[in-house]
Amino acid sequence: MTDEQEKLFNKNYIFCCLSNFLLNFSFFIVIPILALYLKETYESNGAEVGFVLSVYVIAAMIIRPFSAYIIDTFPRKPFFVGALAIFATVFLSYNFASTIGMFVILRALHGLSFGATTIGSNTIVIDVVPSKYRGEGLGYFGLSNNFAMALGPIAGVSLHDSLPEETRYITIFSVAFALSILAVVAASQIHTKYRPPVERPAISLDRFFLIKGIPAGINLLLLSITYAVTMNYIYIYAQETEIGITPGIFYSCMAVGIATSRIFSGKMVDRGYLNRVIIIGASIATFAFFLLATLPFLNTSGKSIIFVASALIQGCGYGTIFPAYNTLFVALGRNDQRGSATSTYLTSWEIGAGIGIFCGGAITEYMQISSFYIIGTMLNLTAVAMFAAYTSKHFNRWNIGYMPCKR
Repeated sequence: MTDEQEKLFNKNYIFCCLSNFLLNFSFFIVIPILALYLKETYESNGAEVGFVLSVYVIAAMIIRPFSAYIIDTFPRKPFFVGALAIFATVFLSYNFASTIGMFVILRALHGLSFGATTIGSNTIVIDVVPSKYRGEGLGYFGLSNNFAMALGPIAGVSLHDSLPEETRYITIFSVAFALSILAVVAASQIHTKYRPPVERPAISLDRFFLIKGIPAGINLLLLSITYAVTMNYIYIYAQETEIGITPGIFYSCMAVGIATSRIFSGKMVDRGYLNRVIIIGASIATFAFFLLATLPFLNTSGKSIIFVASALIQGCGYGTIFPAYNTLFVALGRNDQRGSATSTYLTSWEIGAGIGIFCGGAITEYMQISSFYIIGTMLNLTAVAMFAAYTSKHFNRWNIGYMPCKR
């Protein structure tokens, strides 16, 4: 490697972070308004909203293993840029969906392209980060998600509330399209090193999915369920519980918590404390969900305080575990399984997110969302117990990566 390539913040890494920020900004700008869009435009009920939103996640989940095989077998950059271009185009297509059936088809296509794109970005960034900085590099890379998560929902809600009813959604989808096109431009500036053709083993399951990552994948699935409910339904939950502040503050506070914790968690992972980081982070997130479940029982001022505090705490919890889990999956696979490892990491998350989004839609139809946060607290506790009792030992046994492993 050259001196430039040995630096963490080399040119390729910076363009990876920039394209990832723009990709996720365009994604998050529509997240808080999609449920409202479906209800206002197609008069959808809660169950229908949950189904339509979950189609995106299911499509992303289905495409990830195949994307992993492609990105481990063929040149990575063309696949990444092409998928990102399709992802951008679908935003503009939303404006022409005259029926909910057309919207579902576009949503599925969007999920497919998003699944392929995120496999590409998360694999390429591993290629351009020096191995000695991998945990820290993935942590900072994740900050681009967090800044997008902080700005995107606020921008989406602000546009929704300030624009005339007849133009608000056209404008939001058009802005998302423009941002994702900029992501394509940034991605095209990334230069990946040449990978000479190598003899590939016969196609098998582990070319699509990292078998050794299944225990960790189950943990991550459990942790993602309630997180997805929060991200997609917190706007409705805030209305349901009559919080005295705008829901956009929740996303901002959560992003602050994630950004703050990522700075430290990545370095701790690089020092070998991966297992400890995951257990602590998941425990913190569990407490946040418990706080959200208490909102219906508080007065107005208490609700506002707990609402903001739970966002910060949840952000700290998930900001701690995101880079740790990413590093864990990569360390369980060989270099030629980076795509498979990334796919397993993201697919596990998406399965849980899909369950959460679908169930969240049903819950908004038949019961209060606070009920789900009680369930979510128990799911997270189960994930913590399973990781401490089994998954951490499994990782210590099968870790073939670059990193030390301490208790």
